[in-house]
Amino acid sequence: MFAIVYIALVCPYDLRRPGGVRSHLAGLGTALVARGHRVEVISPAALGTFHGLPLVSCGRARGLSFGGTRIDATWANWGEVRSVARRGYDVMHFHTIWNPAMPFQLATAFAGPKVATFHDVPGRNTPALARWAMTPASRIITRLWLREVIAVAPVVSEYLSQVPHVVIPNGIAPPNTLASTNLRRGIVYVGRLEPRKDVATLLDALAQLRDLDLPVHIAGDGELRATLEQRARSLGLNNVTFLGEVSESAKWELLSRSAVLVAPSNGGESFGIVLLEAMAAGAVPIASDIPGYRGVLGERATDVLFPAGDAAALAARLRDLTGDAARLASLTSWGSEYWKRFRWTDIAERVERVYGNALHAN
Repeated sequence: MFAIVYIALVCPYDLRRPGGVRSHLAGLGTALVARGHRVEVISPAALGTFHGLPLVSCGRARGLSFGGTRIDATWANWGEVRSVARRGYDVMHFHTIWNPAMPFQLATAFAGPKVATFHDVPGRNTPALARWAMTPASRIITRLWLREVIAVAPVVSEYLSQVPHVVIPNGIAPPNTLASTNLRRGIVYVGRLEPRKDVATLLDALAQLRDLDLPVHIAGDGELRATLEQRARSLGLNNVTFLGEVSESAKWELLSRSAVLVAPSNGGESFGIVLLEAMAAGAVPIASDIPGYRGVLGERATDVLFPAGDAAALAARLRDLTGDAARLASLTSWGSEYWKRFRWTDIAERVERVYGNALHAN
């Protein structure tokens, strides 16, 4: 490990909103601090802390819908930008750098080495122009500002094809106090309630499984919550409970007490941290067959994937797995070892090497 480095992790999102990038920042920042570095998170939020990391406010976020998901557009006044850029960071690490516009402002004002991790992939509802622009935009951004580029998954590499980059996956860090129980039962969904997450397909599948009488917990909030609750009522799904957004500890508790996690997204997922979290907690992930999820699940992907948007196929997969204790146990055992490839303690070391390359580049 090289000398202590002062690192800025830049996020254009309001960190009060859950999501994969927020989890990534928390895990990476915590792991880098454990490796001896000094880390601050820059985001459009009030001063304070984020998972124990100092939080530096830059700009104000305005939420808007784009391509079936929710993003933040953030703008900061230039005085604030220059003040943040002069804090003395050795490396500035941008996440979703092309999310307008605060990252562009900081990248322009900060004179030191800049690294970016690209998290995004186009979803089913992403406008055609935005899909087309991802490759040339990544090339222009790299040429203007970046010394090193990271993709979180091979599916991201597809539009970074014209940019030198390294693939470093997301990581996870389960709590040390994670409970173990033999009373696992039922199904859980964890995530935002927005179009690309396609929770409607999960509800339609559950309507075909009434005879199983499995408890189902849906943890998350979003623009579709009221619509999905109404859909569940109209389908007569009395076994489904909408919990709203839950705390980090409550999320792990849910996962540790569930037999199966379902991730039904119809696209726009570069990775799928929640799949690994399910494995670490002892739940089997069942996911839609989209590139990001397939890439995470590796050699056992065909055992747990179903065609995106196909409620009948999801119902069949759930019926097969919940009705076959030996198969469920086999997948649980596999997952309990597989997720360890993605420990933040190891992933952070790989990111650290990227910082070293950026610092020592001519």
